[in-house]
Amino acid sequence: MISVTSDLLSNDDLVIDLPNLKERISSWTNKLKEGANLVAKPSVRSEPFKNIYAGIESISVVNFEVDAISNVPSVKVNPVLKFWIRLAKIHVLSSLAKWYELSEELSVAETHHVQCIELIEKELEEEEMSLPESMTQMTISPSTEPDSEENANSLNNEEMMRAKDRVKYMYIYELTRYAILCSERDNQTKALEFLKKAEAYYHENCTAENLQPPLDPSSLLGMLDSLNSETSKDMFTYVLFYLGQAYKIKGEKERAILYLHMVLRRQLEKGDYNNITWGSDCSRMASVLMSNEQTFETARDILVAATTIMKHSPEEEKGSDHFRQNFAELGRCWGKFGTVLLEISGNRLKDLQDEDSNRKQLKFESRITLDRFEKQSLELAGDQMEYDTILLIRALRFPTLDVSEVNKVEMKGRFVRDFDEARAVFLPAQKWINIAKEYYNLDEYASDHIDIISDYASLYKHLSFYEPCLSRQITMHKRRITLLEDLLSALNPKVYTDIFHGLLRELAETYEVVYKRKVDEYKDRGKSLRPKDMQLVSMLVSAVNAHKRNLVMFGFDIDHPEKSFAQDYEKVLMAFVLSIGRILGNICHDHPLHSDAVILGEESKRFYQFFLDYLDRHIELKREFITLYDGSRDMPELLDSQIRKIRHHLRMRSAAQSENA
Repeated sequence: MISVTSDLLSNDDLVIDLPNLKERISSWTNKLKEGANLVAKPSVRSEPFKNIYAGIESISVVNFEVDAISNVPSVKVNPVLKFWIRLAKIHVLSSLAKWYELSEELSVAETHHVQCIELIEKELEEEEMSLPESMTQMTISPSTEPDSEENANSLNNEEMMRAKDRVKYMYIYELTRYAILCSERDNQTKALEFLKKAEAYYHENCTAENLQPPLDPSSLLGMLDSLNSETSKDMFTYVLFYLGQAYKIKGEKERAILYLHMVLRRQLEKGDYNNITWGSDCSRMASVLMSNEQTFETARDILVAATTIMKHSPEEEKGSDHFRQNFAELGRCWGKFGTVLLEISGNRLKDLQDEDSNRKQLKFESRITLDRFEKQSLELAGDQMEYDTILLIRALRFPTLDVSEVNKVEMKGRFVRDFDEARAVFLPAQKWINIAKEYYNLDEYASDHIDIISDYASLYKHLSFYEPCLSRQITMHKRRITLLEDLLSALNPKVYTDIFHGLLRELAETYEVVYKRKVDEYKDRGKSLRPKDMQLVSMLVSAVNAHKRNLVMFGFDIDHPEKSFAQDYEKVLMAFVLSIGRILGNICHDHPLHSDAVILGEESKRFYQFFLDYLDRHIELKREFITLYDGSRDMPELLDSQIRKIRHHLRMRSAAQSENA
């Protein structure tokens, strides 16, 4: 139940002056702080918003009293009193909006945000107030000596100017808060509109970036400031941050990168940052930049900056879990950087040999158009409005940060051309991956650990491309197999079905790669494959077994092609069926003297037949596989012919051995 000061119930005879108003504002701020303390208390699970509503009730009392005071005749005719009442109302509405957001009553919160913005706009639209001498003297403490009157008047004039600046500040703050609320309600267009309005207002009005503290915490402005913890923020950096987020949500990744970099740069230059959070934000930006080969070196520069700042974290923070996790995340990012750098460099070398290559990758828009406010925000000089996007991104730097120490020891961002350069990327990437997996262990962070080990396996894969020695290539791929097998053995396939599915597919492909490299190695040495039949075939059988494990997970039964796979996995599982048929068929053809050549040939034929029969029963799927289907129709018959040849050869060899005996 709302209870108000009794003298406000009838305000016709009430007279308000500045000393009296100061007492009331002191009372209001105390009530608002009590409400904030209630909101901050944890609520019981059965009533999660109980304390928030108690805080809202407390502030509603203040809201009522502020409205009542604003209608007092002595206030209506006094521009100074009216200004302070209006500023108090702005703070009350802002707090109400914030607390209704916490209670998840977003529509009510929106109403208060709109009211607050409209009230601020009304204040800003009014002609700048000049303080009459009588009004100024009302702010002088009765204890002020006559000879200090001039200084006291000057002091309060300064407080009024700061208070007027605070209205501008609160306008930008409320526009930003309302934009965030719009974004949470999935109205991204409206959110961006209000953020750009805040950006334009800042540049047009030259609002002070860092508000000066009030002259006295017990002054009117000091008491009102104490209600809002946000008043210490660099508000324009706050706007830039949410503009970057808004552009990111809308898919304008180029603008998002430019704005978020400016946020990081401003924080660094003003010393307004936490080392761990700043480094983490840089890592995320670098992750986006490294997905485009044209901005790879910029991604590396951002990571170097993140590493420099993280390593200079206070010693007391370095032992915290927060630091360890974010440093491990930085390690993941460096590991991914090394993996992607080796991959992209290899693709570039392959593309030089393949003129028809049209490899897909993330692309930035080639040109970007910026309005005058965006240019001011990004500190771009000149009259031009259109820029080369890549050149803008490549120019992103942190000029005040000394990164020389980290820059010397970390991998470079240049594309790799040979094994020596690849090794210079692999070793530091491996170091960072080990740092990451030490924190993200399998027991506590299974999904993260899986991603890290997958990157580690990929790192070996891409390193092998640059290795000229076949035996060393084989060693690298066998290391991949060990990583994947160890991970698979530690996972429950029922819990990690999709992950298991992908890992088994990669394992099968790796076994096939090892087989091909072994064959190439023997051929290079001029050796026959026959003495190595058992060793070579075992690798292909391992690939087949990995594919079979995948099929079994999804209820595969080779004797019943009429049973359908789950539609989400149907295409890829049919590709596995065909791969098994192909691999087993290759064993039968390339290793006819293997002791199991006939058995494996018969099994290959069954898998090919399953593939054909299944597609005959699923016409839509058959259309997507039509080329492979047509190429496989003759395989059962060809395998029959090959099996007959092997059996004939075996009979002839057996007869020859009998005659010799």
